[in-house]
Amino acid sequence: MATVWYKRCAPWLAEDGSLYQRTDTAPSPSKDFVQVFVTPTEIVFRLWKIVPPTRADASQLPAESRATYAEFLEDAKMRGDIERTLGDRELAYLDNLLQGHIDYLNRLSRKVLLNIMYMLDLVTISKLSQVNKYLRELCSSDALWSKLYMQNTTQPITHELLMLTDKKGWKEVFFMNKVQLQMLLRRETDNPKSKDKSTVFLTS
Repeated sequence: MATVWYKRCAPWLAEDGSLYQRTDTAPSPSKDFVQVFVTPTEIVFRLWKIVPPTRADASQLPAESRATYAEFLEDAKMRGDIERTLGDRELAYLDNLLQGHIDYLNRLSRKVLLNIMYMLDLVTISKLSQVNKYLRELCSSDALWSKLYMQNTTQPITHELLMLTDKKGWKEVFFMNKVQLQMLLRRETDNPKSKDKSTVFLTS
């Protein structure tokens, strides 16, 4: 069974051998650093206590806990530390991962994800942006919205439009009504500080 699971994980492992990892800061007022590191066989939790240098434990080494998948389900302390520092959603995510539910979508390359997004409708893109921080960034990126703009408008790509997208971003310009867009384009035309420029539309 372990061999089957490892073969399933193998194509999705990072260079460091992790199936999943997250490094973050514990919630305020704590400034501690924490890391979750998951391999095909175990889960590792590390905690770096950030304390004033005058304290006696200032030079304390990071604490580390290790557990197999089965052990993790019964390790109340390790689970409690993760929930306290990274939240209950992180704990639920780890439970799902350890039960075999690999998040394949997040493991696709940026280029592949953007190509998928190009084919989605706006409602689906909006829902996808709520999945996690990485997908939210991609769903708001100029790489996505510049191409969607090209596909959904007859507005000429002028110097003034490029200056406007530099200031506002392609997503905001995409959702502007025609009157508002024309008004802002006229402002760019009348702006003496505008300079010639060219834009490369990202697709990767």
